[in-house]
Order: sequence, then C-alpha cells, then structure tokens
Amino acid sequence: MLRKIIKSTIIVIMIMLLTLTGNIMVALATSQSDLNDVESKINETQNKIDQVEEKLSDAMTQIRSLNAEIAEYENDISDLNTQIDEVNAKIESAEQEIKKAEEDQAHQQALLEQRLVAIYKSGNTTYLDALLSSKNILDFVNKYYYVSKMAECDQNLLNQIETNKIAIEESKQLLETSKEQIESLKKSKEDTANALKDSQSMKEAYVAQLSDEEKSLNEQLDQFEEDKKKIEEELRKLALENNGGTAVIPGNPSEAGYIFPVAGLNIYNINRRYYPSYPGHTGVDVNINVTGKKVVAVKDGTVVTSTALRNSNGTYRSYGEYVVIDHHDGTMTLYAHMYPNSRTVSEGDTVVQGQVIGTVGTTGNSTGNHLHFEVRINGRCVNPLPYLQ
Repeated sequence: MLRKIIKSTIIVIMIMLLTLTGNIMVALATSQSDLNDVESKINETQNKIDQVEEKLSDAMTQIRSLNAEIAEYENDISDLNTQIDEVNAKIESAEQEIKKAEEDQAHQQALLEQRLVAIYKSGNTTYLDALLSSKNILDFVNKYYYVSKMAECDQNLLNQIETNKIAIEESKQLLETSKEQIESLKKSKEDTANALKDSQSMKEAYVAQLSDEEKSLNEQLDQFEEDKKKIEEELRKLALENNGGTAVIPGNPSEAGYIFPVAGLNIYNINRRYYPSYPGHTGVDVNINVTGKKVVAVKDGTVVTSTALRNSNGTYRSYGEYVVIDHHDGTMTLYAHMYPNSRTVSEGDTVVQGQVIGTVGTTGNSTGNHLHFEVRINGRCVNPLPYLQ
C-alpha cells in the first residue's frame, strides 16, 4: 500500500516536472524576474517531492538515515586502517634504521678502540715526535702526509660515531612518536567500531518494525549500499594505481572545467541543490522526467566502468546502467540509472568533453527518469555541486 501511495504521488510530480521543465527552458531565455519565477516553481515542486517522502514510515526514514551513518563509520574505519598501515610502515622503517645505525656505531667503536690500543702500545710517541724523528726532508714530507691522513681518519671516525648517535636518537624519537600515534589511531578505530555497532543495532531494531513491503524495500537499500561499497573500493584502488600508490590531494572544483552532464540542461534542473540532498545520497539528481535526453562526459577522460547492475532474475538494481570516467586530474565522475542498453562507451574508451555516453533513464533504484551524477576523489564521493557551477 505504501508503495502504491508513493507511486501515485510520484506520477503527479512527474507531470508537474514535465510542465516545469518546459517553463525552465523558456525562463532561462528571458529576464531575471522570469528566472526568479522558475526558482519559485522549482521550490513548489520540491515541496511535492518532500510530501512523497513523508509517506515513508518513521522506521523507514530512520533506517535510511542510519544507512548513511553506517556508511560514514565504515569509511572512517577504512581511513583509520590506512593510517595505521602507514604508521606501522614508518615504525618498521625506523626500527630498521636504528638497527643499521647501531651496527655501524658498533663497528666504528671497535675501530676506535683498536686505534687507541695501537696508540697505547706505541708508548707516548706523538705525531710531533714522529715528525721530529725524520732523517731528511723527504722522510719528513712522507711522515707528515701519513700523520695528516691518520689524524683525518681519526677525526672522521669520531664524526661518524657522533653522527650515528644523533641518527639513532632521532630514529628512536620517531619510533616513540609513531607508537603513540598508533595507540591513538587504534583508540579512534575502537570508538568508531563501537559507534558502528550501535548504529547497526539501532537499524536492526527499526527493521523489525517494518511492514513486509517496507522490508522488501529495505533489502533493496541494503543491496545498494553493498554495491556502493564495492564500487568505491574498486575505484579507490584504481585511483591509487593511477597515482603511484598515493592519495590525490583534491584540487579547486572551480578549476575542474566540467560541463553539465545532460545535454541542453543546467544546474537549475537539479532537484535539490544542496549536498547531501538526503541522508546517504552520494550525488545529485538531474530530474527531467522525459525520455531521450543525452548524457555527456563532463570532461575528457578514460572510461573505467561501463556496465549494468542486475539481480539474479535479470532486473536492474542499485545504479542500474552506469558509467564511470577517470578525468586524470584526480577526479572521477559517475553517471547512473541510464536507459536500458543506451550506453555508447566501453571500459578503456577515451572520451572527449561533451561526448554522448548514454541516455537518461530510470534503471536500478530509481523512481523516475533522471540522471544520478557523482564526483569522486580517491574513490570517495564528494559534493558535485561546486564542479557544476
């Protein structure tokens, strides 16, 4: 019953959006006052969409919010694991440096001790005595040369010992700091894991309150979350491989040079221009509710994913028909819910800005024709709105 209510309300909204879309295209070609009128109409439509969401039970709403919370905790734990691995690598490196420095110091100390023993055995003879005992000028020059070299070696040996002592102390200090950092990271991970466990327990309690129809919807949401995690991990690994194993530092979105991902439309066709538009939403939705609109690459790049997510019975799930493009500037973009079999690119293809890569559709977890658009850095979703201004 809940789904029927939602679907019937969505049909009404689709009709309103279709009318509104025509108004937007006219409005964009006229004055600022007309543009303000468009804004007003979009807000009215958004209110209708909000009313649809109010039809969801409180338990379902809480579950959607908890899904976002759980995903965030899992991301935090993944980040903490990465940091722990990096610090452990520093500890291992510091321990190896200390071991080598201590071996060098022991060797140098042994050489110094041998030198002192040799001096002791030679009696009280000094460098000056050696020089004064020269038989002639040639003998003096030779002895002076050897004495100078011996003195230089002695000084170098002492300098090396002192340098090694400093290096050992610095490595030990780094080791101590790294061990303290590890303990802090492990404590943060433990706290986050406990928070994750609490959120998962709360979700289970809310799931028990769902109707049978809502439980089916929740299973779809859970599958979507699993798919998103898998995709994120794959894109994260790919991003690291493409950048020599290091994470990318995000650039300035205004300098990315993106165009809008649906030909003929612009940012005013995004239904909610804030991020996230609802808990757990990882992109923005270009809502047009008409068929035939072309999805285009926002920037030159290489297609790293072009596929369709389907259930075992052949029906679409999650992102449905979707494409991911690596723009080789640290960012990747994802285009989802496209029309069945409309993708025009394959993995490995090189694309240019504005090239058609598919058609707007409603495959997967979708309630109407629209494009779900994401921007990702190091595989992780970021707010796409600044890239589309």
